[in-house]
Amino acid sequence: MKPIIFAIVCIFFSCQNKKELPAADIQGTDTLATNFAEMAKQTDTIEIDAEDAATWLKEVVESHFNDSGFPMEDICTPEYYEYKTDATQVGYDGGMTEEDFVQKWSSTYDVRYAGISVGFLISAQDWGKIEVTRCVPKSKQIPGEITFEVFLTDVPYKMNYKRILRLFP
Repeated sequence: MKPIIFAIVCIFFSCQNKKELPAADIQGTDTLATNFAEMAKQTDTIEIDAEDAATWLKEVVESHFNDSGFPMEDICTPEYYEYKTDATQVGYDGGMTEEDFVQKWSSTYDVRYAGISVGFLISAQDWGKIEVTRCVPKSKQIPGEITFEVFLTDVPYKMNYKRILRLFP
């Protein structure tokens, strides 16, 4: 499950496509474009604020499960979304075999933690109201990234899920 959470976080930040403007577009009198280009260059050195990231993570996860507000495709990197979708469909009609899955993804992810045939973030097919009950920053090993230990609770079903999520821009 840890890789699933990690991938979800990776997907979320990779969905924020940062595009730099060509130099021809930012020269001259367009101050707004110049400022934008400077800001885009600075994002590589910006540290993630743990409190803001925890607030965002709680909002996104709860909204995804309770309001269908954030589809997983918008939370995870495209690669992780494909990986987890493949893992979820292993053994089902139209899905790949476990051997094919391992062959396809073992060079990118530790497939032992793929959560084969289970969903994103929680392993239940059905859930009630999901709450993020704890979201604790664990480490900032790489500048611009932060790892959280996240506890999800399915209140009506009294189920708890512990996940490790890595956030990066």
